[in-house]
Amino acid sequence: MESLSDRELIQEFAASRSEAAFRTLVDRHVDHVHSVARRVTHNDDLARDVSQQVFVKLATRHQKIPQKLSLSVWLHVNTRSLAIDLVRSEEARRRREQVSQQLAAMNESESTDWSRLEPVIDEMIESLPTLDREIVIMRFYQKRSHGDIGKMLDLAPDAARMRVNRALERLRKHLSKRGVATTAAALAVALPAHAVTPAPAALASTISTSAMTATTAVATGGSTATLITVAKTHLAAIATVAVATPIISLQHATHVELRNENAALHQEIASAAEESTRPPTVGGTVSSSPSLRPGDLKDIFAQSDPMKRIRALIQYVDELRPHWIGEALEDLRQGSPEWDREAEFIAHMMLTRWGNDDPEAALSNLGEVDLGQGSIDARSILASLAASDLDRALAWLNDPDNTLAQLPKNGHYLAGTIAKEWVRQDPEAALAWAQSLPLDQRTGAFYGVLGSLATTDPERASTLAAELESTHDRTEIMGEIAHYWARQSAARALEWARSLEGGEGQNAMTGALRGWAQTEPQAAAEFIDQLPESERSGRHVAAVTNTWARQDPARAALWLDEQRESPGKVEAMGHLIWNWTTVDPEAASTWLANQPQTESRDRGIAGLATATFESDPARALSWASTISNAPMRQQIVQRHLANWEERDRPTARAWARENGFSITGKREAY
Repeated sequence: MESLSDRELIQEFAASRSEAAFRTLVDRHVDHVHSVARRVTHNDDLARDVSQQVFVKLATRHQKIPQKLSLSVWLHVNTRSLAIDLVRSEEARRRREQVSQQLAAMNESESTDWSRLEPVIDEMIESLPTLDREIVIMRFYQKRSHGDIGKMLDLAPDAARMRVNRALERLRKHLSKRGVATTAAALAVALPAHAVTPAPAALASTISTSAMTATTAVATGGSTATLITVAKTHLAAIATVAVATPIISLQHATHVELRNENAALHQEIASAAEESTRPPTVGGTVSSSPSLRPGDLKDIFAQSDPMKRIRALIQYVDELRPHWIGEALEDLRQGSPEWDREAEFIAHMMLTRWGNDDPEAALSNLGEVDLGQGSIDARSILASLAASDLDRALAWLNDPDNTLAQLPKNGHYLAGTIAKEWVRQDPEAALAWAQSLPLDQRTGAFYGVLGSLATTDPERASTLAAELESTHDRTEIMGEIAHYWARQSAARALEWARSLEGGEGQNAMTGALRGWAQTEPQAAAEFIDQLPESERSGRHVAAVTNTWARQDPARAALWLDEQRESPGKVEAMGHLIWNWTTVDPEAASTWLANQPQTESRDRGIAGLATATFESDPARALSWASTISNAPMRQQIVQRHLANWEERDRPTARAWARENGFSITGKREAY
């Protein structure tokens, strides 16, 4: 048995279930498998579990090992994949145990927790947006199931569950502002236990009697004072049923309570009226004017501490009333540069809130901005609207008078925006909708559905993608799915890619290698090295090199140097040298100078010249002038000379004369 190759031993085991053949394979590779598993898991017990799972997989799925793939590589890839999965599973288990312990601790002290929540919980629920308030009340006051809530709101149960979780998170944030620290999980336990408690047994009967008596009094012309007297009398009766206390004390307490409640009601009405005209809070300070001013946001952006500034901006958006959002957006964009990431983020938050709270006003505002900005704004508004009112979002997208959505590029992005929200509610329905769209929207919708799904459930995404009509769209999305899949499990992504044919298989393999290289570029490179020449594509080489170059360009260069010349290597060399030059220009230029004169070297020089030009245009052009391919040399030199002329015409022309170039990039003397 020892003299047989791995492939022969597998064939022997497959033919006769030979225990000796399989034991030989285990003995031959167990050290390799266990070492890899141990490095990933950092745990002897888990490493043993992984090793056992890998060989069980070998015994049950050996027939699926590609003929041209060595067993060592197959075992290596599967060991890492299973070990990573097991580590993630263990981490998830620990997180569940932590949550369980936290909930148990909360339950042990829930009286204390509720004592902090009780004075403010109803007020905070009242401050939620209408839909969130309704969902919280249905779930935790009326104790309806997610399925029931979904039916009432025309949502799938999973979508209803997500809405509940989102509403709880908003409630938690409101409570936090009132100084009550808690978690959404704690609220989910405390609210059902305490929000609604049984009323006194006789209360319903007494209320019914009181209501009937009051109705009779109205019918017979009773005054308001008579009605109040009736109500007080019955309230006193309720109190008498509830506890054994002298009737006079109870009546006095009831009179005081009614008087206080009446005063509180008047105060609440007055406060509500005042609140309707009160300006928003800005960074913790109430504006002195009922209308927004540019200074409100300017004061926040002037804050020197970035974290305080961001917190103040988030608070500003959270407390902003919907009818002020349009003006606030204008103030924001007039008072900050276009490249400001904070302003971009805050604008996205404003638009998202606007789409949730007042979509009609938000959508109508899109007609007041230019097409470029309108497309960007529409994505934020549509994402929010698609999550809360999908039909309204679809109607807006399909409106024939909607100029913004009819532009091909916009249609692509806007359809993708709706799709990425819809897929969270009903993937099959979202995909069916995507297939029905015109071409300019269909590709974007496919990416929104399957691209989003691939990040969480790539296997399901691959199954849905296989049901699509075979088109360019399907080929492209196969690569995206494989890319995200490989970041979770390279072995599964590669196995799936190999099961595909033609361009789909090539695209999926390239995507899988690109995703794998993000976490393990060396392993992805070794996998390519193991492939036969007939299967080794320049696209695969470029996918790994381009990703690896952003992490460790020196090691990527050593590997790329060993690859045969191909269009993929040429493309990869440009990316590699550009990335390397930005971090270590001397090392990049020294390595490149020692390369033979090939097309890939010329492309590397072009990358080096581009990366060097901003800091040293003369050096960049000196490198560009060494490109052996004349048309490429002329193109690169001409482009950089033109840019240099715009900055410093005399110096640029002087360099051209000294080095024998015309301003068009041709190598000729003046």
